[in-house]
Amino acid sequence: MRRTVAVIGGGPAGLMAGRLLARDHPAWEVTVYERLAPDDTYGFGVGLTPAVLAAVEGVTPDLHHELLAASASFHSAKFELFGETVELPSYHAGAISRARMLQILIEAARADGVDVQIGAGATLSDVSACDLVIAADGVSSTVRAELAAELGASEELGRGLFIWCGAEIELEGTIFMPVRTPAGTFVAHAYPYADGRATFVIESDPETVERAGCLTSEFSHEGDSDEATLEYLSAAFSELLGGGAFDGNRSRWMHFRTVRCTHWHHDNVVVLGDAAATAHPTLGSGTKLALEAAIGLAAAMRDIGDEPPASRLAEFERRERPGVEQIQDRARRSQLWWESFPSRLGLSPARIAFAYMSRAGAVSLAGLHETAPALTAMAVADYAGVTPADVPSEGLEQWVLQHAGAGNGGAPHDRAAELAVELDDPWGPEAQTLIERIPAGNGAGPSVLLTGAATRGALLDRLAFGERIRGELGACVTVACEEQQLPDAVDGLVAGRADLVRVAEQ
Repeated sequence: MRRTVAVIGGGPAGLMAGRLLARDHPAWEVTVYERLAPDDTYGFGVGLTPAVLAAVEGVTPDLHHELLAASASFHSAKFELFGETVELPSYHAGAISRARMLQILIEAARADGVDVQIGAGATLSDVSACDLVIAADGVSSTVRAELAAELGASEELGRGLFIWCGAEIELEGTIFMPVRTPAGTFVAHAYPYADGRATFVIESDPETVERAGCLTSEFSHEGDSDEATLEYLSAAFSELLGGGAFDGNRSRWMHFRTVRCTHWHHDNVVVLGDAAATAHPTLGSGTKLALEAAIGLAAAMRDIGDEPPASRLAEFERRERPGVEQIQDRARRSQLWWESFPSRLGLSPARIAFAYMSRAGAVSLAGLHETAPALTAMAVADYAGVTPADVPSEGLEQWVLQHAGAGNGGAPHDRAAELAVELDDPWGPEAQTLIERIPAGNGAGPSVLLTGAATRGALLDRLAFGERIRGELGACVTVACEEQQLPDAVDGLVAGRADLVRVAEQ
């Protein structure tokens, strides 16, 4: 049955959705409207995780082959911490030039009959008569703005600042590297995406950027890069760049925008990709969210028969929302971790690396010990004040618990001030109000017992808050948890988020 589909936005989500719908339904007329040519796209390289590549391969092996052939794959990551290097083994990832990826997706869509109109934007009113309207017009979606009330759309700005840069440099894999400057700390996340090319996300806080003299908003037109910032950062990261320089592509300091929608569809309109939900770039899941959403939408439309496409949108959302919300939760935790990164520079390099791996609750000490035993042994040894040879190869979690409080005197629970923690931003103003309720210590930092809800998310929030008050107040922190949550509590001990653990009585 003939149907008309309009896709507003020719990014990964829109092009993949258009291509799959046209392939699965040859009678449908699918049109993609995109204002910019691929070479005009913002950014440099984008990550392609093994998971998203596997998802693409499952629905379109030919596209998977093309993307893989055009990508740079790498199998290592490392922290460069002020002269010390910590390797993160079994770190499999890949990346591709965003412009090249868009070219591949455009060619694939056109081969399956999609009318891809480059240089032609479209508004909701232009295409409202279509059977299905897919709004894949990015984080600044005009469709989402127009339907904000119907979709329950919201945006939240991060406290930190970040900037995308590129560089002509050969990297073997991912590098995380902070640098200290007279203005403060800047942190780079870098990875290769083509021969001799790497993409960088550099983060800092507004105060540091302002002290560096780089917080400017004077640009002659929308496409300008902040050349003063690029010059400053090139000097700051000159060792990593080998004396080279960063180049820009509309590169300027930005606050990350977290987009959420309580509904992804209204009538015959569905929002997709960044238009529906964003994930902080430190999680590397933006392209994953876009492509998997497109695959999910196409799957919801299969075997539709004579039903209108809009009748399948609720089922699409029901299936896809839990996974997206999980990624957004992990991305939120990753964002908060990086925004507060300088606060944990007192940890050993191995513990910082472990804190990074466990920051979002997706990687545990036990799981990492199977793939990176040398790293976990070093992190645990630094935590307990022993040598790596003293760390057992089995029973690691129980061993850590036995050494809890080794570096803080192990303050007993009965001398700790109890504080109920119920917040989702342990580094925000609500947390500051809680901090002001903590009594001062008697000649030392305060001893605090953090309690709260029994959910895993609440425990992770307590641990993050514990890390904050350990750093700011020198507090000895005991975190309450359920017995089944001990693995998360152990992760918190080694990562410097708590000193002691109290298991709830059954």
